[in-house]
Amino acid sequence: MSVTRRGFLTAASVGVGAAVASSVRGPVAGANPFTTGSLGVAQDLMQSISTGSGMIQPNGPLGFVGVTFPSPEEIAGRIRFAFPDGSVGDWLPLEAMDSAPDAGSTPAAELVAAPDGAVGYEVDAPAGSEATVFDDGRGTPRNYSLGSIGLAGLPIIPRAAWGAGDVTGFRWAPTYFPAQSITIHHTAVVPGPDRAASVRAIYNYHANTLGWGDVGYHLLIDPEGRIYQGRGGTPVGNPVFQFPPVAGIAPPVVTAGHVGGFNNGNIGISLLGDFTGAPPTAAAVGATIDCVRALCNATGINPRAGITYRNPQGGATRPMMAVSGHRDWGGTACPGNSFYPQMQFIRDHAANGWTPTAISSAAFGS
Repeated sequence: MSVTRRGFLTAASVGVGAAVASSVRGPVAGANPFTTGSLGVAQDLMQSISTGSGMIQPNGPLGFVGVTFPSPEEIAGRIRFAFPDGSVGDWLPLEAMDSAPDAGSTPAAELVAAPDGAVGYEVDAPAGSEATVFDDGRGTPRNYSLGSIGLAGLPIIPRAAWGAGDVTGFRWAPTYFPAQSITIHHTAVVPGPDRAASVRAIYNYHANTLGWGDVGYHLLIDPEGRIYQGRGGTPVGNPVFQFPPVAGIAPPVVTAGHVGGFNNGNIGISLLGDFTGAPPTAAAVGATIDCVRALCNATGINPRAGITYRNPQGGATRPMMAVSGHRDWGGTACPGNSFYPQMQFIRDHAANGWTPTAISSAAFGS
């Protein structure tokens, strides 16, 4: 990427709750540029401004930053954060997002978690790039009514409880296909202390900023082992499937967007966190095993089996383990070097309690 193509980002929005955007402002001459502003009047659209210095201070909490790029050939850049005392942290690389719907996506980086206490950020990226800021609830204690819905006996926090909201553009109509595989991810970003707000940030980034219309994962798991319903398009109270599992019948899976080109019939589970250098908590791994076991019991998938995945739209095939890490599909390090070695452990423990049954999906096109 040519140096002449680089520019400092001048666009941002603050996602609070259900994808609400607010105006942003840059440093003001003669004032401390790193003093946190108050949340501005809500606006309908993301606004762009010119700051001069490149440092952007959102009018509200700074939890996560997502960056989109002008083209797939220009996915590169870096970010750094400013603090109230005027200090500025080191530059951090922006990593290309590796999840996507089959139909493609806006070129983007993975979300970046702001360090504790950060009040401003600066992005060095190709001209035409844009940033979106999301509040993760840091410093704003909230009481959530974490109701639950069931998945083969597992408690799942429903979308309404964690705050999924309306989207500004829906281009990802629900489609349903028989289950073939389960893929495990990490979000590649450390969640904030308000876990539901972290789930909302991922949802708003995928649904609104990237224009998918919804979050890319079927289920998300936080460090405490709580499980959140991700992708919608299913009846209220029924995650993942077009209708509740019935004995002897494998319900079709709503297509999500977590492994580009191989999403149909592929159930995506993502753990909140970056497991490049450290593994997830035992509670999160345990919840992952529980999810895999429940999904396998509902669909007839053998957690230890090898399969030949076939995309029912286009016919692309891939020999895979039925339960795999995202990197097994290629082109990514997800779910992280410290988590990926546990994939066989997850398969083996999910098989403990898995009940192989004669399940038919012939009625649904397979």
